[in-house]
Amino acid sequence: MNLGSVDLNLLVVLDALLHLRSVTGAARRLNLSQSAVSHALRRLREALGDELLVRVPGGMAPTARSEALIEPLRQALALVGDVVTAPRPFEPATAQRSFRVAAADYAQFVLLPELLRRLALEAPGVDVWIVSAATDDTDRLLQSGEVDLMVGVPPRGSRLGGIRERRLFDERFVCVVRGQHPVIQGALSLEDYVRLPHAFVAPRGREGGVVDEVLRSRGLSRRVALAVPHFLVVPYAIASSDLIVTLAARIAVAFARSMPLQVLDPPLPIPNFAIHMSWHERWNGDAGHAWFRGLLAASAEAVR
Repeated sequence: MNLGSVDLNLLVVLDALLHLRSVTGAARRLNLSQSAVSHALRRLREALGDELLVRVPGGMAPTARSEALIEPLRQALALVGDVVTAPRPFEPATAQRSFRVAAADYAQFVLLPELLRRLALEAPGVDVWIVSAATDDTDRLLQSGEVDLMVGVPPRGSRLGGIRERRLFDERFVCVVRGQHPVIQGALSLEDYVRLPHAFVAPRGREGGVVDEVLRSRGLSRRVALAVPHFLVVPYAIASSDLIVTLAARIAVAFARSMPLQVLDPPLPIPNFAIHMSWHERWNGDAGHAWFRGLLAASAEAVR
């Protein structure tokens, strides 16, 4: 049978007839005339090639064919109802859901403590899976649905269609050296900054960064003696070496509270950077996703 040739409203009539075993009762439930229900039953018999309901003393009885249809028909109509019914509002307190977030360790370090605190209070059944953001392909991950959100510095250049983003907070760069550095104490000159070896965070394993661009614009360069893919290992490397590192202030200040580190202003202007939240527009109408985006934004506001 070609489903396109079947009036699906007839299935609603059939469901009422099979439950009430009465044309009159089905008409009353559906707010239809008895003749309309009788006409619908005739069409159903023709379409399905079965009598469906036969007269017996005291009413009507289903045939073996229609008896077998009762439960599948109920389930099918329930599914159709879910499709056409407005989505239920998202209830964080009772929700059981997980979100996959692509984020570098810097964004995890800054945002996760506050985000987890809020989740514990508002949505204890919601889980968060963090995946690596050390790729230029995060837009494709968002577009394909492999991740729900990306938190970090957006990729340079044009973005794939359908990607939406929201600025969460700004960050500045500082320089960090060990507390007992043999050359640097309390201030950092441009001469020492260029002359001494550096550590460099390269999440994608590539040379060059914003510091190198700034130096190059002045005809200067630096030696990178150590390159690592993660931010959070750097303070430990700096505390046990004479290297200089230029990194996000929030990480530097946090580690300097418990480690023998000096946090210094850079000896030349380095542009700030912004942390954004990105997602695909397919989630714009999803109440749960919108709620989680709001929770991330509130967490970012709290750490500003």
